[in-house]
Amino acid sequence: MSAQKAPLSHKTSDSNRVRSAELPIAWIMMLGLIVAVGPLSIDMYLPALPSMAKDFGVPTSFIANSVPAYFMGLVFGQLIYGPLSDRIGRVKPLYFGMILYVIASVICATTDNEYVLFAGRTLQALGACVGAVVTRAAIRDRLTARQTAKAFSIMILVMGLAPILAPSLGALFLQFFSWHSIFWFLAAFGLLNLLLTKFFFFETLSEENRNTRPATEVLSQYWELLKDPTFNYPAIGGGLLMGAMFVYISAASELIMDTYGISSTHFGWIFGLNAAGFVGLTQLNQWLTNRYRILSILRFGAMMQVIASAGLFILGIGYGTDAWLPLVLACIFFCISGLGLTQPNSSAIALAFQKHRAGMASALQGSLMFSVGIFGGLLLNLFPVNPVLKLGITMFLLMSLGCLLIWRIDRNLNLDNAE
Repeated sequence: MSAQKAPLSHKTSDSNRVRSAELPIAWIMMLGLIVAVGPLSIDMYLPALPSMAKDFGVPTSFIANSVPAYFMGLVFGQLIYGPLSDRIGRVKPLYFGMILYVIASVICATTDNEYVLFAGRTLQALGACVGAVVTRAAIRDRLTARQTAKAFSIMILVMGLAPILAPSLGALFLQFFSWHSIFWFLAAFGLLNLLLTKFFFFETLSEENRNTRPATEVLSQYWELLKDPTFNYPAIGGGLLMGAMFVYISAASELIMDTYGISSTHFGWIFGLNAAGFVGLTQLNQWLTNRYRILSILRFGAMMQVIASAGLFILGIGYGTDAWLPLVLACIFFCISGLGLTQPNSSAIALAFQKHRAGMASALQGSLMFSVGIFGGLLLNLFPVNPVLKLGITMFLLMSLGCLLIWRIDRNLNLDNAE
């Protein structure tokens, strides 16, 4: 598998803006940098939650509500950018979203009010989510279904550095500066994304493939997508599996730092190890897709996640907060690492047959993931049990449902028939 030698410039000829026989590695890695703004924004400030709570004079669990506030922005923002990018192309929405992200990051960096912070985080997400929508759709515009699964694996290799490094980077900032500096850094990263868009992101959606149906039919088109079995089972199933990770992100600071007394520095290492497992399995997925059916790999990964979440559930029931921390972390590790086999493949299957509505499909898939994260965060607060059991119950329920839907995908589905 060799990298395409064509330059990255937006001046690339029209003949290169179609599905390629070879993977355009450099272009995919650049997309990974654009998408990295999302996980960087979620994970980098997690070690700062206790100090932020102290500055605002509220409990850590209260300031942690800024995580689901961010998810709310991701849910609604993607639903807007999806149909917009199908109608006017991929580039213009990317510009708008990144400008909004930079403005919101500055608001978060300068506020001294927790409710303004929540609003700023929501606006930040409304800007950041455009990267995920547009890049997934652009890959679908240009590559075949099997190539798409590989491309997502490559992209995660780049964007996966964000959750690996972000908590440690955030902890490093806290050693020398206040938590405000983290949001100034994120604003600068948003500016970097604007430069990447300007000089290296070309339009992948040709005029003839744009969605020309009236804007008033957006809701009905989303409903058509949800009824499409080639989309709904992989998208909702994959969304439940990925959403469980966002539940872990919401609970991680309280569970690991408050309950087990782990320092912010060690918390960053633990968080980064989980992300490294995720990235590692996405790279294994590239090798596996050359040898096995995408659906078979997807089902195996889903089962891995269910078994690991069941282990966490059992630890919570039997031992609660007395459970041996390395064993708790091992269960979480396999829950998160399994995403390396489920996310690239569920996304590839969900987008494979959505030629004229790839942006909407990408948006709806992303919104489903974060909707699950919000719903799971609410579930966490409903269970009056110990933190280990709360996380175990929530992740096991979500991952079991996701696995069930993955197994409902037609085993005879032929991705080679996708246009």
